[in-house]
Amino acid sequence: MILSSTIGIIADDLTGANDTALQFFLKGLNTEILLSYNDELQNHINVGTWAISTETRNIEKNDAAKVVYDIANVFKEKLNVEHFYKKIDSTLRGNITYEIFAALEATGKDAAVVAPAYVQEGRITVGGYQLLKGVPIERTDAARDPSAPIYESYVPDILKKPLGDNAKNMVASIELNIVAKGAGPIAQKLNELIGSGKKIIVADCVSTIDFEQIVLAMQKSPYEILPCGSAGLAQALASVWLDDIKINKTTKTVPRLPKLILSGSATSLSALQLQKLEDEDDYSNKSYFLRLTLKDIINGVSENVVKRICDNLVQDNIVAVHVSGITEEIKTEEAKNLLIDEGITKEALSYKITCYLSELAREIKKCSEFILITIGGETSHECCDAIGAKYLQVVDAILPAIPLCIDSTAQLIVTKSGNLGSASTLVEIVQYLEHHENL
Repeated sequence: MILSSTIGIIADDLTGANDTALQFFLKGLNTEILLSYNDELQNHINVGTWAISTETRNIEKNDAAKVVYDIANVFKEKLNVEHFYKKIDSTLRGNITYEIFAALEATGKDAAVVAPAYVQEGRITVGGYQLLKGVPIERTDAARDPSAPIYESYVPDILKKPLGDNAKNMVASIELNIVAKGAGPIAQKLNELIGSGKKIIVADCVSTIDFEQIVLAMQKSPYEILPCGSAGLAQALASVWLDDIKINKTTKTVPRLPKLILSGSATSLSALQLQKLEDEDDYSNKSYFLRLTLKDIINGVSENVVKRICDNLVQDNIVAVHVSGITEEIKTEEAKNLLIDEGITKEALSYKITCYLSELAREIKKCSEFILITIGGETSHECCDAIGAKYLQVVDAILPAIPLCIDSTAQLIVTKSGNLGSASTLVEIVQYLEHHENL
C-alpha cells in the first residue's frame, strides 16, 4: 500500500537525492530513491519518503523545468505526496531558478524558501553569500565544474540571473541579523515578503540552530511554502515533519565482497580521499588503484582493463578506478592538442568520462560480484543504470550524509558527491563495510 501522507524529494542528481533522503530514513521512514519516474511505482510497499534524481543539472533550463514539473505531478497523483522538498546543490550549480519555479507551479505553493547552506559540511550562507569553509564558492572547485561552472557567490544574483528584468523582483533574502533573532522575526519577514509578491526567498544560515528556526518560521507562516536546500535543511525539516515517528534501530550486516570504487569526480577533495585510501596501511596488500588517463578515456573500455580489474576484484579486495589526474593532465600541451585533434571540449570530456565508467561497471558486473561505491553525481546515476538498478532503498547510514543503499537485485551501492566529506571519508566508508560484514 501507499502511505496516506508521504514526503517527496526532487533532486537534480543522484548523490543529492541520496544524502537528502537519508535524513528522513534516520527519522524512521522507509525511504526509496527512483532513478526514473517511469518506474512501476505500484511495486513499492510502505514507502514514507520518495526521492528522485532528475539528472537535470546540465541540460537546457526549459527542459529541466518541464522534468521537475512532471515529476512533482507524478508525486502528487501517483504517490500521494503531501510534503515536498526541492533539493538544490549547496554550491549552486544547475538550473536552480527554473526548477524552483516549476516546482512552485506544480505544487501550488505560494513561495519557496531557499537555504542552500550545509553547515555540517562547512557550507554557510552569510549576507546572501555562499561560502565553503570560509571561501566564496566562485573560488572553489565548483567554479571549475566543466558542465555547470560557478562565476559568483551572491545567491540572490545567482537565482536572478536566468530571469527577465520583471521576474527578478520576485527574488528576495532574509539576512543573518533577522535569522539570528529566531523563528518569530523570520516568520514576520517571510510573511511580509510573500505578501508583497516575492516567490523565492534566500535565507542566511550559519548553524544548525538557524536551520531549526527557519523551519519553525515556515511552520508558523500562514502561507504554503516550498522548502529548498541541501541535506542540512532536510535534517531540520525531518525533525518537524516526523517528530512522532518511532525509530527502530537494527544491526546491519553486509556480505563479504570486494569493493569497487568508480570515481568520475575531478575535484581536489576526491583526489585527496582516494590518495588517503591508497596510502592506508591496512589496505596496501589488498587494493588496486587504476588512474585513468586522457588516452584511456578517448580509446574507450578495453578487454584488458576489464580483465585486470576483475582479476583484482576478489575476496575482500578494494579496486578503485578514477580520473584524479585528468585535471592536471589536460593542462599540458600534449593533452590540449589531443583534445583539439579529437574535437573534444571540456564539457564533452566530462560526458565521455561518465560513459567510460558506466560501461566499465556494466562489463565488470558480468564477471564479478562486488559492493559498488561511486563518486560524483552523474557517475553515480549512470553506473547504477548500467548495472540495471531501477531504484535504491536506503538501509543504513554509513556517515551523516552517506547512505548504504540496496537495489531490487540486492546489489549494495554507496554514492558520494565529489565535493562531500573530509580527507578520510573513503577510508571510513570501507571501514564501515568491513565492520558490518557477515562473516
